[in-house]
Amino acid sequence: MTEKTIQSIQVMPLALMLACIGAAIGLIVGVFYSLFFGAIFSMIPSTTQTGVDLNFLRVIFGVGAIVIMPVMGFIGGLIQGLLYAFLYNVLAPRIGGVRLRFKEDNLPPQ
Repeated sequence: MTEKTIQSIQVMPLALMLACIGAAIGLIVGVFYSLFFGAIFSMIPSTTQTGVDLNFLRVIFGVGAIVIMPVMGFIGGLIQGLLYAFLYNVLAPRIGGVRLRFKEDNLPPQ
């Protein structure tokens, strides 16, 4: 097995990868959030005794969660990826990079 050290990480590819992962997780969380709060707000009457219409809560916490959570996950993942790659590139020369071990495939000669 051969060992290689990662000396630096390209910032934007890592940031975009973490942003897409954050958006996917945000979509999953948003669906559960939407179902949970949709069930809760469906038990509340649409108008209260004071005449205040509460249907907007269903839209904000129901459908809004499916839209807002992936966007927040994307933005958070992008910022996180930028910081991780930048800090890795600053610290790797001082501390030493991450060492990875690769298995060599022994293919028969052709």
